[in-house]
Amino acid sequence: MTANEALDNYLRSLPNRERIAKSRDIREICKKSRFVLSDWRRGRTCIDLAWRDKISEALGKNIFINCES
Repeated sequence: MTANEALDNYLRSLPNRERIAKSRDIREICKKSRFVLSDWRRGRTCIDLAWRDKISEALGKNIFINCES
């Protein structure tokens, strides 16, 4: 599983309100736009290792444990 798939799968598994809140938290901590988050979720751009730490901080858990890239 890629980091992009891990992020998308995690956010899709959340109830709608929680998904919106977590997406907002990711965007605020990473200082990224909705478009960048969408590109990450769709796999259009790769999530660098530095951003994985910030995303984990925003989510409160590490969803990238089993990611190959």
